[in-house]
Amino acid sequence: MQKQSFAKGAVILMAANAVSKLLGAGFKIPLTYILREEGMAVYNTAFTVYIMFLAFVVSGIPTAVSKAVAQSDERSAFRITDTAEKVLLVIGTAASAVLYFGAPFFALAMKEENAVLAIRLVSPSILLVALGTGCKSFFHGASSMNIPAASQVAEAAVKLAAGYILAVLMLGMGRAAAAAGAIAGVTAGEFIATGILAAGYLAARRKTTVKATRAERRESLKELLSVAVPLLLAEAALNAVSVTDTSVLRTRMLVSGLSPEEARFLYGAFSGYAMTVFNLPVGILGTIGISLLPAAASAVADGCMEKARSPLCKGVELTMFISIPAAVLIWLLPGEILNILFRNTSSALMLKYMAPCIITVSLVQLLSAVIQACGKVVLPSITEIFGLLIKIAVMWQLCAMPQLNIYGTVIGSNIAYLIIVIADVIALKKITGLKLGIVRGLIKPCIASAAMAAAVIYAMRYCGGSAVQVIAVCGAGGAVYIIVYAVLYRISAALFPKKK
Repeated sequence: MQKQSFAKGAVILMAANAVSKLLGAGFKIPLTYILREEGMAVYNTAFTVYIMFLAFVVSGIPTAVSKAVAQSDERSAFRITDTAEKVLLVIGTAASAVLYFGAPFFALAMKEENAVLAIRLVSPSILLVALGTGCKSFFHGASSMNIPAASQVAEAAVKLAAGYILAVLMLGMGRAAAAAGAIAGVTAGEFIATGILAAGYLAARRKTTVKATRAERRESLKELLSVAVPLLLAEAALNAVSVTDTSVLRTRMLVSGLSPEEARFLYGAFSGYAMTVFNLPVGILGTIGISLLPAAASAVADGCMEKARSPLCKGVELTMFISIPAAVLIWLLPGEILNILFRNTSSALMLKYMAPCIITVSLVQLLSAVIQACGKVVLPSITEIFGLLIKIAVMWQLCAMPQLNIYGTVIGSNIAYLIIVIADVIALKKITGLKLGIVRGLIKPCIASAAMAAAVIYAMRYCGGSAVQVIAVCGAGGAVYIIVYAVLYRISAALFPKKK
């Protein structure tokens, strides 16, 4: 199988992620009109439980498979993936059953009793994703991103069509039922995605004879579990903290004097509108870490981290290049963006103050992948748990204040992820001894983003607020950003030429 370079793999995955995110927005935007805040609260509660369960089930195995494949020959790579698939089949089946039958308990724990049906309809997705994860991780480790990219786009397209149709058909039964229909689209999308991944893996595997002895299978399992089990335990702790995060937010908003309906409305606005926009750039940038992992793992296997210097610095630079202007645009135009997408600006301030987190969360995703590739698989989870505990402490105080309520979680997120970034940077520098170039990487995008901000602020004076005008302003701002960045890049290259 022909490997792709870090840059090519990152571009393919980012393009696929961008398309799938746009399709996801095309699903969620009209969905908000159908479900409104009440239904979005049910949808996002069920989705939160699903993600929590999913993260627990597949935690560690994707990283373990990708890392092992990157460091193995072809035959060993298939052997390890086959072993992982068997483990995932057992775990996924059990997890889907627990989620289905335990739906009433999980809905009650999340303070949303209307989410039982939605949780049950999304429960088969756990098994489907588990089976697809092993195949996807094989392709990631082999630096072959075409099939994972195709599966991602197909998943988003099917989710869009199936989820929207089911939501409309079930709307007559109430908004909670419509939310359940919408989230059933996730299951349909995962079914198609897993089929594509499995077909691609079987086609690749057919060209190689893989007859593993019992000792080899035992060795493969041992290799997987040595990475997956510590990550599983860390993820369990991280998920417990995440559930506590959501529970504290909902509970402390009630303490602030809000009624249950008001608290549900604010949570639905935050999770359904603000976080949907927030997750667009963050999700796209998450692919950079996936593309970087094989290069770092290969460097560790060869005992030469200098091999990872170039892709690591490029990864940091690319993350900054995209995340900083995205954060600036969202900070400047939160109401306009929400109005274009949802015709609803109830979460404009929430989105505005979440904007800085786009930069820090994107960096955390990148740094975590590299740290895990270097063999410290649990460390990123530990730093994230530490940061989230700080966030919960901040939320406990601020969310109970009537003048802040849900804004307490926004403030807590900004503080927490800044701390996590600092901790990860320190850890990675100690592990690898490499300079990441984060401070230097900040200069060009920050200056270019300042020029972009000035252009956007000036142009908005003459903007009537229509979707076409706002998009044109953003496009003009983006053009200014690219031009200024290119000029700064040329100046930097002239003043500080790279050593051969």
